[in-house]
Amino acid sequence: MVGRAGPQTLVLKAVGSEVESTMETLSPDATRADAPRPPHDLLRLYGIAVVVGIFMVEGLLRTAYFYLNELAEGVDVPLRAPLVNELTGSVAVIVGFFAVVLPASRRFPLWGARWRVHLPVHLVGLVVFSALKTLLMWGLRLPLWPILGLGSYDYGVMAYRFPMEAANDVLGYFVFVGIVQLWDTWVARQERELREAKLEAAYHQARLQALQGQLQPHFLFNTLNTISSVMYGDPGQADRLMSRLSDLLRSSLAAPERPEVSLEEELEILDRYVELMAARFGDRMTVSVEISSDARGSVVPMFLLQPLVENAIQHGVAKRSGPGRVEVKVDRVGERLRIVVADDGPGIDGDPAAVMGKGVGLRNTEERLHHLYGAAASLALRNGEVGGLRVIVEVPHREAQDEEPAGIGAGG
Repeated sequence: MVGRAGPQTLVLKAVGSEVESTMETLSPDATRADAPRPPHDLLRLYGIAVVVGIFMVEGLLRTAYFYLNELAEGVDVPLRAPLVNELTGSVAVIVGFFAVVLPASRRFPLWGARWRVHLPVHLVGLVVFSALKTLLMWGLRLPLWPILGLGSYDYGVMAYRFPMEAANDVLGYFVFVGIVQLWDTWVARQERELREAKLEAAYHQARLQALQGQLQPHFLFNTLNTISSVMYGDPGQADRLMSRLSDLLRSSLAAPERPEVSLEEELEILDRYVELMAARFGDRMTVSVEISSDARGSVVPMFLLQPLVENAIQHGVAKRSGPGRVEVKVDRVGERLRIVVADDGPGIDGDPAAVMGKGVGLRNTEERLHHLYGAAASLALRNGEVGGLRVIVEVPHREAQDEEPAGIGAGG
């Protein structure tokens, strides 16, 4: 059986109905930690903070402007006078923005088919925004001026002050409306892209589960056919095969539903499958597995090796009159993991790629690789130089997490 000690060269040779295993243990590789994902639902809070910060900074800059202007004209004015005036103005604008501009911009957008209908609403909104801002500035400065030792505050004749502030607020109001609508459009686009990404991920997960659901019955039916072939000739052997099949199914069903497993787990699944096939082919079949030391800690798609070896046995070993051999090699090539499954059967007449998609195992494997890795994975068929067929799979290399595999070896 395939152990968990580390990378190895494993040879599984069928002798009668038994399987001999030899193993050379190498050191395991490092583990992989998933990076935490950043939060996404704080965009609107960031927007509020940005608006408040911009208005307050603008108030400080205006304070500096008016204070320096007074000094340039030779007027001795305390700094606190323009400071309280401009900061109360900023506070008034912030309140008016969130109380009037923001809800009006979202409820009555100024672009789209209904902008002519919404424009009068915003003209009223401009009047309300400007009046609210003017009243707030006046109401805040009245108590602050005497508190800060500036004397009583006189805002002038209010009958003129309201239209004066309104004329000053026209451009600013509609600039605020445009900024709000641009911001909301950007946020909505980000949320839509996130929803689409989640939907796509859910689709791929459902598709992977459906593909794995197809693969397991396919494997089960083929294995039951093997058991059926010996049931009447050797009932004892058929009983032993059913027991081994039960162990294999128990292991696969006990494992968590996940698209990828450690290479160790995948080798145990392959080991048990080869035990079942050994009963059918006996001395005619030898399966060897070589794992390079730098590939040993990798993760691979679940049930990747079993259908590839099954295909090699079916089209290689089963078509030979004498003994046949299946070789599995797993190597790391840069940042990719390469899995090669080769047999010494008759190979394929013509272009091997032409048979892709005709069998359940290869077609299913190719689709699962596509859904898991997209263009980063590949599956290719090549005729061997001296006969046989080679199936070459390449996937991105990732290290398995440093945890005990779940489910494998649970039964017995």
